[in-house]
Amino acid sequence: MPFAAAAQEAADTAEEAAPPAAPVIEPEAISALDRMAAALQTLTSFEVKSDVTTDVVLEDGQKIEFGGTLDLEVARPDAFKVVADSDTRTREMYYDGAKFTIYSPKLGFYASFDAPATIGMTLDKARTEFGIEVPLADLFTWGTDQTVRARVKQAMVVRPETITGRTCMHYAFRQEKVDWQVWIEDSGKMLPCKIVITSRVDPAMPQYTAVLHWDIDTPIEKASLAFAPPADAHEIAIEEVDDQEESEQ
Repeated sequence: MPFAAAAQEAADTAEEAAPPAAPVIEPEAISALDRMAAALQTLTSFEVKSDVTTDVVLEDGQKIEFGGTLDLEVARPDAFKVVADSDTRTREMYYDGAKFTIYSPKLGFYASFDAPATIGMTLDKARTEFGIEVPLADLFTWGTDQTVRARVKQAMVVRPETITGRTCMHYAFRQEKVDWQVWIEDSGKMLPCKIVITSRVDPAMPQYTAVLHWDIDTPIEKASLAFAPPADAHEIAIEEVDDQEESEQ
């Protein structure tokens, strides 16, 4: 069967290419994260266009993969726009230093909440108070969360690989409930080329993958990221998640 043969070939290739797993933290892998974080924090504005895939696990355990795109525009310290587009749904998220707004163009509804003064605090409020996870939010805040190192249980350098024509070093990390991999461009820029996140809570181990394309040279004005509701859009109330629901996430 072609699928079986392809799966066996992939398994054989992985067995030959992948280093043996070991419960160790390689200093070079952590150092690479630090260098990437420092590079991200120097960016005052940037745009990232990403090709993303997401696994959905059916009741019988079968995984179904969906594709889409994710575009981020950021003007630090207090503005961003995120557009997540796929065949199944589209969501837009805006932050202008005063309000966070989430908008569904296909449904024609939007909702907002009063936001704190920085991107990091706004992302935290969206997640903890309203259950809204902003995709690839780590790109906004990497390097500002000092607990990341404490959560890493394993870290390894895999090998250099080519991602859309770029030579990137592949690193793999393990935490208590999630495995994640990052490919970092090996050109002095130290920007991530690709990110893969694998849930270890679900036995099917679904993955989220994003291949990133950066524009760090074109200035982005804060005013261009503000939300302007279309004439036919309707505002609805945004609901806070209760403490019990938040504690289970």
